[in-house]
Amino acid sequence: MNTLNAVAGKAPREIPSAIPASTDQPDTGKPDMMGFELALQLQDLQSSGFEEAVTAAVDSVGGKVLFDMPLPEETDCQRVAAVSVGSGKERALVLVMLPKDGEALRVETVEESSHPVAGIVAAYAGLMNHLAVAA
Repeated sequence: MNTLNAVAGKAPREIPSAIPASTDQPDTGKPDMMGFELALQLQDLQSSGFEEAVTAAVDSVGGKVLFDMPLPEETDCQRVAAVSVGSGKERALVLVMLPKDGEALRVETVEESSHPVAGIVAAYAGLMNHLAVAA
């Protein structure tokens, strides 16, 4: 299975239909990106919908959905969600995109993404952290 540690400049991966895989990983303190991708693969996107599928996958690895929004008709995706997996210095910020065809989700780390929404994810996550502390 591909991981999100792809070389910059490579095209984003599409998440294919469910493929059984082991999620046994040593506890390294790093975000469980393989577990997150597997959880996305196991979601029934057609029956549950994008929002529910992303939320279920994120919840299964202890992450958080930062935001989920529709995109304008002229873009290459129907929807995009920004998620946070892991915490502290080991946190990964990830975009999950639903292409126009609605078939396979695309996943990119914010650092590797050229998607216009990627530029606001880190700022949004920081804002949410500050608001949580203030509450």
